[in-house]
Amino acid sequence: MPRWIKASIESSSVALHTYCDASSTSYAAVSFLRVQTEDVVFVTLVGAKSRVAPLKKLTIPRLELLAATIGARLASGIVKEIGEVETFFWSDSSTVLSWIHREEPWGVFVFNRVREIRSLTSQGVWRHVPGVLNPADLVSRGCRPKELLDSRWWEGPDWLHLPQEEWPASYVNPDEDEVLAERRKTAVVAVTFPRDFNSTCLGKFSKYSRVVRCVGWMLRYLFNRFSKKPPVTGSLHVAEIDRAERVVLRMIQEESFSGVKDKSLSKLKPQVDSNGLIRLRTKIWARKDTEDFRAPVILPPWHDLVSKLILDLHKKNGHVVGQTLLNLIRERYWVIRGRQVIKRIVAQCTICQRFLAKCLEVETPPLPESRVRDSNVFEVCGTDLAGPLYLKSGDKVWICLFTCAVYRAVHLEIVSAQSTEAFLLAFRRFVAMRGRPSIIYSDNGRNFQGASNALKEVDWSSIAAQGAIDRIEWRFNPPRAAWWGGFWERMIGVLKAVLKRMLGRACLNYEELCTVAYECATFVNQRPLTYLTEDPRDPVPVSPQMFLQELPQNGLPDCDAADANTFKRRIQHRLRLKEELKWRFRTEYLGQLLLNSGGFSDKRGPLVGEIVLIGSDDKKRIDWPLAVIVELIPGQDGKCRAVKLRTANGIFTRAIQHIYPLEVPTQDSVLDDLGQDTGSDESQESSLEVKDPDVEPSCSQEDFSRPVWKKPTQRTVLKDVETRCGRKIKLPVRYAV
Repeated sequence: MPRWIKASIESSSVALHTYCDASSTSYAAVSFLRVQTEDVVFVTLVGAKSRVAPLKKLTIPRLELLAATIGARLASGIVKEIGEVETFFWSDSSTVLSWIHREEPWGVFVFNRVREIRSLTSQGVWRHVPGVLNPADLVSRGCRPKELLDSRWWEGPDWLHLPQEEWPASYVNPDEDEVLAERRKTAVVAVTFPRDFNSTCLGKFSKYSRVVRCVGWMLRYLFNRFSKKPPVTGSLHVAEIDRAERVVLRMIQEESFSGVKDKSLSKLKPQVDSNGLIRLRTKIWARKDTEDFRAPVILPPWHDLVSKLILDLHKKNGHVVGQTLLNLIRERYWVIRGRQVIKRIVAQCTICQRFLAKCLEVETPPLPESRVRDSNVFEVCGTDLAGPLYLKSGDKVWICLFTCAVYRAVHLEIVSAQSTEAFLLAFRRFVAMRGRPSIIYSDNGRNFQGASNALKEVDWSSIAAQGAIDRIEWRFNPPRAAWWGGFWERMIGVLKAVLKRMLGRACLNYEELCTVAYECATFVNQRPLTYLTEDPRDPVPVSPQMFLQELPQNGLPDCDAADANTFKRRIQHRLRLKEELKWRFRTEYLGQLLLNSGGFSDKRGPLVGEIVLIGSDDKKRIDWPLAVIVELIPGQDGKCRAVKLRTANGIFTRAIQHIYPLEVPTQDSVLDDLGQDTGSDESQESSLEVKDPDVEPSCSQEDFSRPVWKKPTQRTVLKDVETRCGRKIKLPVRYAV
């Protein structure tokens, strides 16, 4: 047997392999030196140790641990002689390998030997080898001399001459009962909660941490009450909080699962630990890490305490969401359908809702009856101001635009100020030239509000009695909802495009600008409303100009040749042309408006009493004010498109596109829910469907003066609830705006 090995390892790849094994009578360890050169691998026996089993009978796992201990000592002595080399340790006991790899509070016997093994083999690797391939098995069970000569005892196992990739697998599943049987035994006081004590009793706490601390104080009280040891005082210790949390988690699992064979756990690999908690057996079970990470506690998705636990982690870690929050949860817990639960829980966070809330949306309604009926030109119109424009003198002027809501014609007037007086003068000029309209749409500009108030002061009843003149109805858009006036905003865009091309950088005086404005109006009114074809036989496209003036004449009629019949035929011809023009407008233009843009999915509408944010383009989201919806303003299809809001500064009207619901229940909604009677008349009035046959429905431009559904002013009065001390319990007001 060769004894001198140092000369052969100086320029080669060397590794020391130590094998450990035990039987009921003895345990042993043997070390082989594996030297790998460029062409061949040499394996030789270096040393071996064996011991007789103690007289006190030990279990086989404990004897295997003793074999691992003498193997670590044997390898440590060899390394001191030959120098630092790579070391491998092999054992056929998966229980011993689990004791060495895991950070657990083991018993005294296992703890002392595991600590020694780790100190001696800190640079080594412990791996598993099947029993039939373990050469130390010859020493542990004994053999005859002839069997020893015929074995591979001197050269090592055959597989050790192969590359490392072909060595036996390094891990097998251990017997958990055998592994956990050596955990350190701790003396605890048996604490039994009443049978009717469950998570419902703890549901009044708003935070999961308060639930755990409450249970911790209860456990301390029971310990001090029934234990013979000195009472524990002061703040809760870490061990007490951990024990309280285990009680809470076990309570959650007992209420949600019937055991490890529960149907909801069929796709998982659950197991019960020593504390009675159901844990998930993961693929990283053999990793040297905490037990909570290697085997997280399984939790149900819809339990109230689980929701508070996730919300607590969400708030403590900077309001993280998504994958980051899921990673934090899985450090200790495995929540079934975790991603769905996180989305639901984050939606309950009021701070996150302020930054994640989306505005309400509603389907585009059909055009109101006033915009598609057969009417005169400018009978229904919209108005707005464009500008300012600068004159040659340096003064500023604005263009007041009037556009017909039916035939899309425009009329322009120049005003010198954005005042009510200037607009009323322009409106008088418009009425003198185009006739008096019956309905006017506009935004909430101060000049338009002033004109509306001035018209309200007119005694229209006396005027109607004298000249059969109906009053002018003025309809305003909600504030900051420019898209409600799209039919005049579009005309302003067309007008600006024409003015830019006509004026360029020119600077005009007042008379020149008035002339240019009238010419621009003519150009805009001559635009075709229908499709323009290239076939010369097709009729001329319909344009707004056709409804503003008679058809062009090539010359003056001969008055001498004209008679009554000629004029009569001419008038009848013109009437036929007008009827044909209206028919073409109905079929060619209005026929294009039949199709609506599809693909809109119905979403929930606003609710009275709901807490919302009022969006603003000139403020950051953190500065958006809170408000409460106090009134809904529905359209002709019954869907709400504007609301009235109560804020700290008063009541405002806004379109729902500016409303961002926070989905936070208010005190009013709680009171309404508690006092709701399904058979009462008040519950029938809570529907959002507004059906009033006496009120004519409108469309996207609602009449804010008409009756709408309002929040009931009378609230259900709850019965006073008093504590044992006589103090009345009042519901909290969280968002007083």
